Order: sequence, then structure tokens, then C-alpha cells
Amino acid sequence: GVSAARVAVVAPGTDPVPPAQGKRHGLSLLCVATVTPRKAHALLLQALAGLRERPWHLHCVGSLARDAATAAAAQALAKTLGLAERVTWHGEVAAAPLQALYAQADVFVLPSLYEGYGMAFAEALAHGLPVLGCAAGAVPDTVPATAGVLVPPGDLAALQAALRQLLDDALHRQALAAGARAAGQRLPRWDQSAARFSAVLEGCA
Repeated sequence: GVSAARVAVVAPGTDPVPPAQGKRHGLSLLCVATVTPRKAHALLLQALAGLRERPWHLHCVGSLARDAATAAAAQALAKTLGLAERVTWHGEVAAAPLQALYAQADVFVLPSLYEGYGMAFAEALAHGLPVLGCAAGAVPDTVPATAGVLVPPGDLAALQAALRQLLDDALHRQALAAGARAAGQRLPRWDQSAARFSAVLEGCA
């Protein structure tokens, strides 16, 4: 019942990121999210288990304490699937190590079942990373088709098929990386978001 004229939306900002230099060879997958049920780490591990013959390594960055039971279950699942040596659980990290992980990654993957905005997706675009996620919540508004692949949430077969293509097709990854870099350059910067937020508050006053 609130008039649209009284609603303002200010998207979070991103920091400009220079293109990565001297990225090492190999397929490094990066997932940035607290290990909670909504982020669907278990689904990602199950999808990767069917692609174990490909040369990939998954780096998971995000709190292991927010939902300790889910985090422990995800780590146990990685061992059960025989992926313990191919998944690194970094937990929470500071800004500099996080930037280093973004810089060394080849693909950003996060099969969240829902996102209200998804700042990690925006950060991945700012770093020029091809994105693999789910068409859930606001993710399609953040990740254009030129920058990533979005599959139905909770769809293991679709997630595995999209991963297979990204792992096997270097040209596909390169095209999406170019699209991600272009999309990242269109995102608002923090000073722009702050100015917008300030203007809205001043308008209310």
C-alpha cells in the first residue's frame, strides 16, 4: 500500500578493480558465501563430484561459524565424495586475501537458492570473472546473460552441465569474462551509492 513515489532503492557499491595480471594456469573455482543452507554448497559439491576428472580446485570463502552444523556437514560431504583435497575452506578472510582469491580465480560459482541482491556476484563481475549461479531472487538483475550462466535453483543436473561447459570450453569462459568486465564497469561505485543514499535521506528531511 506504499506509493512507489515514496520508495527508493540504492544498490550497494563496488570498488574498481584493475585487470588481473599474470593469472596462473589452471581452473580455479571461487565461491564467496557464508556456509549456510541457502547458499547450497552441498549442491555445488555434488555437481563437482561428477566432474572429478577435470582439472579444477574449489576455494570456498565465507563463515564456517554462522551455521556450524551446515558447515561441518558440507566439509564431511566433500570427504565422502572424495573431494577433500580439491576443496579449500578458507573461512572468513580479510579484504586483502579476498582480493587475492578473486584475482587468481577463473570462474565464480555460487548456486544460492535465493539472493536479495548478492554482493558477491557484483564483486565477481567487478573482477571480470565469468559467473555461474542460479536464477533466484535478484541474481538475474545483477548478472546479465553476457557475463554468466544462471540455472534453475536446486537443479543439480543443470548446475553440473553448466559447470562442465565452463570447465571444458575456454572460449566460452573468455567471452563471459569479457561480459563480466563490461557489466562490472557499469556497476555503481561506493561513492555514487553513498551520494544516492544521502540524497534520499535529505529528500525525506
